[in-house]
Amino acid sequence: MYYGDKVKTIAVIGWKNSGKTTLVSNLVKFFKEKKIKVGVVKHAHHSFDIDHPNTDSYKIRKSGAYKTTLVSDKRLALMEEKITSDIQLGSLIDLNKDCDLLIFEGFKSYDELNKLEVYIQKNDKDYLYKSINNVKYLVTDDDLDHPIQTFNHSQIDKIASEIYNENS
Repeated sequence: MYYGDKVKTIAVIGWKNSGKTTLVSNLVKFFKEKKIKVGVVKHAHHSFDIDHPNTDSYKIRKSGAYKTTLVSDKRLALMEEKITSDIQLGSLIDLNKDCDLLIFEGFKSYDELNKLEVYIQKNDKDYLYKSINNVKYLVTDDDLDHPIQTFNHSQIDKIASEIYNENS
């Protein structure tokens, strides 16, 4: 799905320990080999820090800086203190507008995103596609018939092709 008119997007959703991060990592590796620039936005359900006490960036951020940017010759990190708890998809996409594809890990409640559900039987949970909007694909270790397009966990090339070409 396109959000706006530039960046292709897909959300990878699933229960905890279903293999979401493994799938996202495998897709990123596959796309990188194809010279497709992929950005990943990971939803964190808690407060987090990427800098730590006694570092300069930590001291600056804790002093009240609204934005703190760390840059080296190999990496750039931007920390912005959020004023509201709202997550604006458009802003996240704008931050990643130089990507060919943007994978959101999590974000199951964002109806405007097409989704790919990752499922494993050992979790013994119900399928999210039954209650979540816009789940277009299922990656699973079962052999049941599902009403949406289904892949197994090892079909990285087929999954990648489908989500990238679907979003063209």
